[in-house]
Amino acid sequence: MRAGIQRGLFWQVYLTLLASLLLAAILGAGLWHWISERPLSASIGSAGIGGAVMGARAHVHGLAILLTVAAVVGCAAYPVMSRITRRLEALRSSVEAWGGGALARRAPIDGRDEIAAVAASFNAAADRVEALLTAHKTLLAHASHELRSPLARLALATEMFATAPTGDLLPAIRCEIAELDGLVEEILLASRLDSGQDIDRRECVDCLALAAEEAARAGVDVGAVEASSAPFEVEGSARLLRRMIRNLIENAVKHGEPPVEVRLGIEGSGPASRITISVVDHGPGIRPELRERVFEPFFRPGDRAEAGGSWGLGLSLVRQIAARHGGAVSCVSESPGVTAFVVELPSWRSDRAG
Repeated sequence: MRAGIQRGLFWQVYLTLLASLLLAAILGAGLWHWISERPLSASIGSAGIGGAVMGARAHVHGLAILLTVAAVVGCAAYPVMSRITRRLEALRSSVEAWGGGALARRAPIDGRDEIAAVAASFNAAADRVEALLTAHKTLLAHASHELRSPLARLALATEMFATAPTGDLLPAIRCEIAELDGLVEEILLASRLDSGQDIDRRECVDCLALAAEEAARAGVDVGAVEASSAPFEVEGSARLLRRMIRNLIENAVKHGEPPVEVRLGIEGSGPASRITISVVDHGPGIRPELRERVFEPFFRPGDRAEAGGSWGLGLSLVRQIAARHGGAVSCVSESPGVTAFVVELPSWRSDRAG
């Protein structure tokens, strides 16, 4: 809508002013011509007092015409300005109501002029803010639910350790603390990504090196790469991209079954080339209707037991990081029993060309 917006408000006021000035000029010129043909001094000299009275009447008539022109201009401008101010008042009322807490309030969009464009921009911003607040509320609700389980286990372990201190409980306590620490870190990272903050400086990152390091860390394989292939380089944050690959591998190891493999490829050529990073597992697979929902924060399928926990924030962060780097992630089934999470990112060359 913004590209096609016509300056309707400008033209309403401007054309009304031009029309008013044109009308005033025409009537003023006619009045001047009429009066100049019968000047007051000539009337007095030729017709005495009677001529003077006639000349005075002519000037009074001219004044009446000018007042009529002013009235016509006022009447013509009134509906235009009334409509403009009425729409501005409606916009102001909507903004004040939204600022007062009525987040569902939106400004009415009437016409295709500047006021309508401002109202549309306000509505878009309000939609974005409301979506962010809703996402944060949902994230907080789910996070508080997910935090209860490790906290309860940690409280139980510490009580048992206080009653009977044994070294067998220390690994469990450390494990619960590490789980809590990881969950809090993911929540903070998700909030920072949602807010659009610049977390790290952008640089040229070798995705093959990151994938090899994270695969070795998790004990999974990296698919063979042709020696003649172009570098798997993207522009972005090495820390975030490492986290993205690590989350994909951990998700496959936790929810899938071996063998788990990381594959890299290049699609297209030249400025349009894209780097693909796939993490493949041979688990039970994900039903087609759930392949988008698994990217939701703390998603838990209906058939998944409470004790099994949710999918956490791992895949949600993967999607956020991919989007931050101009890419996307999808879940596909290559064949029965084979599930792949595929990330596509613009290559370093396509980024530089853009």
